[in-house]
Amino acid sequence: IKAKEYAINDIITFTPKVLKDKYVTHRIIEVTDNGEFVTKGDYNQSTDQEGGEPLINKDQILGKVLTLNGKPIIIPYLGIASEKFNEIIAGRSIFTLIAVGIIIYLFGYIIESFFNKHKGSRKKSLRLLDIAPYFDPVFFALCILMFINIVFIGLTIKTWGPEETSYVVVGWEGLPSPKPGERFEETLSLENLTFIPFVTILEPERQTTEVNPKKLSLPTKENQEYTLSIVAPDKIGYYREKINKRTYPDVLPDDLLDNLYSKSESLPLLLIFGPGIILNIILYIWWLRRWQVGRRKVMEWLIPLRRLLKSFT
Repeated sequence: IKAKEYAINDIITFTPKVLKDKYVTHRIIEVTDNGEFVTKGDYNQSTDQEGGEPLINKDQILGKVLTLNGKPIIIPYLGIASEKFNEIIAGRSIFTLIAVGIIIYLFGYIIESFFNKHKGSRKKSLRLLDIAPYFDPVFFALCILMFINIVFIGLTIKTWGPEETSYVVVGWEGLPSPKPGERFEETLSLENLTFIPFVTILEPERQTTEVNPKKLSLPTKENQEYTLSIVAPDKIGYYREKINKRTYPDVLPDDLLDNLYSKSESLPLLLIFGPGIILNIILYIWWLRRWQVGRRKVMEWLIPLRRLLKSFT
């Protein structure tokens, strides 16, 4: 579970920097004056820090383990179930999950509407008039446009987030690692795995770090390199450099994109996806008004279709 504070004897799960495991669950045995933690496995002879792992900070901690009388509470197969669930949703953005939820909801809503209308009478058959609204071309256009919007927005937002590179600052000559205060360069790359051409704007979190180029054009299925110029911190240790990444579909002129981004990183998204969202709302209102109570109209092509289907039965 997540916690605001962690204390000695808490058993925590954290993401290690040096240890090979993806996650480590060990006990806190000491808290430093800087709020960092010394950790150790209950059956280990030495601490993680004696084994080369830097002091643990709060950003690395995923949460602490529930305990009873100092011993962890173990729920059989909970970890396996959690891992399987994570595998299912891995690589899927929140927008993809929302899209699936909307489709399931719409399907359930239509089915429920059919049954509710005829709940009182088993003899009454389902009329063409009842399902006609869902065969309306406006409804089809609404569903298709909504799906396209969700896919494009999902692919765009999924690419947002920080890029990371790590390095070790050392205090002696003869090693490829930088010394305190030394400026060095690293070359990284971005790859566009989608079918949409993107433009990516890169911004380092530290002011002393420079990115070149700051804006990358990423055609579909292509890879682009960029260079980081980093000033090593003054203290020896292990560090991570984060570069914030904001990606937009490559549909706006460069000058317009730069102008909008300088005001807010959300403005380009609003201009790109706003018209589609507005059109969705207009189509939804139009569809509701076409099939509101009192305007019960069956599409002309459905009646011949029903007769044709009956001729085969």
